[in-house]
Amino acid sequence: MSEDETQPRVKQQAPTKLVPPKFFEMDMTGPAYYADMAALERRIVNGIDINRTDEATGLSALHVAVGTNNLALTKALVEEHGAKFFADRFGRWPSLIAIECEVSDELSDYIAEAEARFLGLSDQG
Repeated sequence: MSEDETQPRVKQQAPTKLVPPKFFEMDMTGPAYYADMAALERRIVNGIDINRTDEATGLSALHVAVGTNNLALTKALVEEHGAKFFADRFGRWPSLIAIECEVSDELSDYIAEAEARFLGLSDQG
């Protein structure tokens, strides 16, 4: 382009509103990661299974709550909402996630005991 020519004006676009993908409304791992219990509650009320997993990883809200070292959320998921214990797509149970993520001793003890009760390996409960 020579100096005599002017560059065409680029029309500035209005900012676009970000719309979450449709699957986001059914996601349980995102709210668990951000410890957003209100969002989890809304999804449960709307019929989304608390044990719903991420398609790619097989992680559930419980796996994520444990991995983010969130004892209060972990307890709520297990005790109030009946979250089940199972392995993710890589074979990791919540107790193994606790070990890998080096969670607090309190959460580690809680998740090991809760998982043992769930599997029928504990005299408690």
